Amino acid sequence: MEQKGNVKSNVRRVRLSLRYKLLMILTLIPLFVLGLYLKLATGLFQEDKEAYVYDSSVAVAKSLATQIRVEIESYLSAVKPIVEGYDAMTQSMSASSQDLFTRFPRLGALILYQADITGGTTKLGELVNPSYRNDKLLSDPVALDQYRLAVETRGLLISADARSESSLVIGWRIGNLTDPTHLIVVGIYQAETLISTFTKAQMYRNFLLDETGSVALGSNQLKGTPLDGEDLKKFFSPVVKGKLPESSFGINNRKGETALVSYAMVGVGDLKVASVVDRRQALKAVDALVAKSLLFFVALFAFTVLASVIASIQLTSTLRDLYEATRKIASGKFDVRVRSNSNDEIGGLADGFNVMAAEVSRLMSETAEKARMESELATVRTVQETLFPPSENQFGRIQIVGHFEPASECGGDWWNYSRVGEKIFLWIGDATGHGAPAALITSAARSAAAIIEGLDGITPGKALEIMNRAIHETSRGTINMTFFLASIDEKTGLLTYANASHDPPYLIRKPEGRQLSKKDLVPLMDVNGRRLGEKLGSTYEEATVQLEPGDDIVFYTDGIIDLQDSSGNKWGERTFIKNLISAATGGHDLPEKMSFLRRSISQYRGDAVLLDDITLFMAEYKEAG
Repeated sequence: MEQKGNVKSNVRRVRLSLRYKLLMILTLIPLFVLGLYLKLATGLFQEDKEAYVYDSSVAVAKSLATQIRVEIESYLSAVKPIVEGYDAMTQSMSASSQDLFTRFPRLGALILYQADITGGTTKLGELVNPSYRNDKLLSDPVALDQYRLAVETRGLLISADARSESSLVIGWRIGNLTDPTHLIVVGIYQAETLISTFTKAQMYRNFLLDETGSVALGSNQLKGTPLDGEDLKKFFSPVVKGKLPESSFGINNRKGETALVSYAMVGVGDLKVASVVDRRQALKAVDALVAKSLLFFVALFAFTVLASVIASIQLTSTLRDLYEATRKIASGKFDVRVRSNSNDEIGGLADGFNVMAAEVSRLMSETAEKARMESELATVRTVQETLFPPSENQFGRIQIVGHFEPASECGGDWWNYSRVGEKIFLWIGDATGHGAPAALITSAARSAAAIIEGLDGITPGKALEIMNRAIHETSRGTINMTFFLASIDEKTGLLTYANASHDPPYLIRKPEGRQLSKKDLVPLMDVNGRRLGEKLGSTYEEATVQLEPGDDIVFYTDGIIDLQDSSGNKWGERTFIKNLISAATGGHDLPEKMSFLRRSISQYRGDAVLLDDITLFMAEYKEAG
């Protein structure tokens, strides 16, 4: 119950439902995409519209510039022969000039002045169309004189006179200012259509600018336009400074409002035609597009929200059931199932959950059984640990140091030492495989050894015969055990041994006056017999060897030889012998030799998993005390 409670407390509480998260994703992403699209689309449309306005205004400016140039050239071509007909003798216009004048009805008046060497100016004469006799400009000598001065200074003057809606003043200087007798011609020209083009209210406000930036032709009705209240000469300064034949750009007025301005050079003097349009007025279509797009955006967003709500409910209803079912499983209720009628991934997930729940229920039962078995194995391991002697001991002249490491919870190796009468018995065996079955065989071997230790006059060969019967009766021949049993007479140093197909131990002789080599390792392999438990009634021969003070005997199981590193490479007998020689060299005592071997085994193995039990122990026959 305590475990279930801990599992339940670890289930994360839902703070924000997946349904709402999905709803937010399904609505916010389209909202962002549509908003971005609206911004990009309106931006591109605005740029395209501005480009169109610029192109249109440039076309208007070029058209007016052409019209102005044609009018001026037409005027000059008509005036030139009239002026050339001036009679210097009579200091008046000749009859031919007057005749030419009458043939050009759009020329309302023509006044001719001549400069003199004193710097003054003399009026030579004038020709006036009868319909212009009452023209206010002709009756205003001050205004005429101002026009004359302007023509004298600039060389060419075009100006719409405020006194008339159809009269255009065109002045022309014949000769340079350095010529003291240059002529000045001031004409009143009828250009009603041309003037109306510059003065009538329309989307494009058109202006004829002279070289100073002053407005020669243009509307005076500027209220409600970007030019309302502006100093036009200052406003048009970028146009005057323009060096290109034609161009377009935006100019901000003093209120910060932007006007789209295009200009074109007339090609006569430094005159330029400027066409101005209010940016806000030009982009009204963009505003209309934005308004319609916003309405479409709102409608589409509302539809998206509705579709998202329906989709999120359908998608998350089964997921919600899965979540609730998961919480029940976390609380220990494994019989819960989830229903789903959908044929998509969610339905598949529900089916998978049901299968998982059934599998978890089965695994829980197996886990309980496994826990019971592990508990039993732990008990077996605890019991098996009692079968092994302390890792270090000494019996008079015989010192013993051992090492055992099982490959699993229970091992199939067993080693021991004991005093039997006047002799020290050294036991080592390796049951087939490892784990619980092998551990039971080692228990049988230990039990048999306990009985053998109480027998008088027992020898290694007879002891193996008894152990063979005990193991065969225990396993019925299904599990065998290799075994090596030796006895050492403490007083004489005579070693007697018998072998049941076990790896022979090595007798390490102490060399005299030279370094230890492989030939000093003598395998005890003079006799050998069947494995224990393999056949009932097996007998085992014995062999003897005389120990000298300082001799070591190394007992081991095949787990030492089959030891593998993390790459799967075996340690092997050659490496084992090499490490035995290194451990025995240098005059170390027996515990230090065993520590060296343990370190070598650990370093070679690394983090590799043991495939078999490792058992190794050494016995040293010492000098008499």
